[in-house]
Amino acid sequence: MRVTPPDLELWLTRYVRALAAAESQDVEVVSREPDTLKVPLARPLIVLRDDSGARVDLPTFDRSVGFSVLGGTKQAPQPVNDLARWLIAVLMDDAIVEAEGSPIASVDWDGFNGPYPVNDPLNVARRYGTAQYTVVGTW
Repeated sequence: MRVTPPDLELWLTRYVRALAAAESQDVEVVSREPDTLKVPLARPLIVLRDDSGARVDLPTFDRSVGFSVLGGTKQAPQPVNDLARWLIAVLMDDAIVEAEGSPIASVDWDGFNGPYPVNDPLNVARRYGTAQYTVVGTW
């Protein structure tokens, strides 16, 4: 039987964007880092990326998600640190499973790492982390 994995990247981007707006987080949420990133950024940037994973059984797939949070400067990283911790809390929250239209069947705790600092050639604070889910496809 043919089962198509969900577009987790698209769903997560919309989900995080909506939560950020509802919780007054003034951020841009995208699925790809702009090719022409220029600093200083007008607003912090969250980049969500689906790193794929294996098929578990007939309807489910493992999915690893990488995220980057960029903003501020290397000399003043605290707002980016705070935003990255907010983001990982959102991604780890079991409520994500029950969110409207969620393809996520379960949150896999052992697949969460970070956020941790990543050196960037630009004068921008960058934090990176990973999330892990079991998702349900469609047929």
